[in-house]
Amino acid sequence: MKTALMFALSLVLSFVAGCASFPPGFPGSGQTRTFEAPIARVKPAFVSTLSQMGMQMLAIELRGKNEVLRASKGGRSIDIELERLNANSTRVHVKSSDEGTASQIMRETEKRLGAG
Repeated sequence: MKTALMFALSLVLSFVAGCASFPPGFPGSGQTRTFEAPIARVKPAFVSTLSQMGMQMLAIELRGKNEVLRASKGGRSIDIELERLNANSTRVHVKSSDEGTASQIMRETEKRLGAG
């Protein structure tokens, strides 16, 4: 019994120590939401929110067919991945090292889009 417990504990610790990132939905991994709005409307809303929050835009990158907005403030990095689902729907995943920041970005942008 003691050996099995030690083995299970070592597996958990190895998983936590060895993971560079966690799967979507894991606590601390960010916020995901689908907007019933085209990416041409959603993207500027997020850029405006980041600016209002005093975050510096670092890059806008392509990741496959998705666009990723990269920003930072005070040592915190924020990635916002925009996925065009169709002409009028956009899925967004906001990822930050600080769960509160990801939630705040999502809430403020929802207000801009009239969705929250």
